[in-house]
Amino acid sequence: MATSTVRDEVCPARGALYDPIPTVSTDGDTVLLSPELLGITAPKYADFVVGNVTSTLLPQMIREAVGNGYVVEFADALRSCAATCEFWDFCQGAQAGNRFFEHGTFMVAETAYCRNSRQALVRAALDQVTPQIGFR
Repeated sequence: MATSTVRDEVCPARGALYDPIPTVSTDGDTVLLSPELLGITAPKYADFVVGNVTSTLLPQMIREAVGNGYVVEFADALRSCAATCEFWDFCQGAQAGNRFFEHGTFMVAETAYCRNSRQALVRAALDQVTPQIGFR
């Protein structure tokens, strides 16, 4: 990947697994994946901070985050979701904050948020469309 850029590596529109969604605090501390992670701590994940923009460039933080525990767990959970969930093409398994706040970990394939906001929407749409096109 000598010619790839950080944008190629993390931009879902370019085929990446997730959008890093960097969030920067007023003192420069940076968390990835979910703005809700900024300012909280958890025994397993510490403070979720992957770097500070006053000392490290954001693209470098994003590149280096592929080895960060919570980012690795989230990526693994997304792969699991992609392999097992019939709704993957619709939702792409995002919402890291929901995974963490619902389960205390990123290593879950399904959340209540997904069931209620993504899966229910697809099922309701299919319930309306399938009788009209002759499937059932």
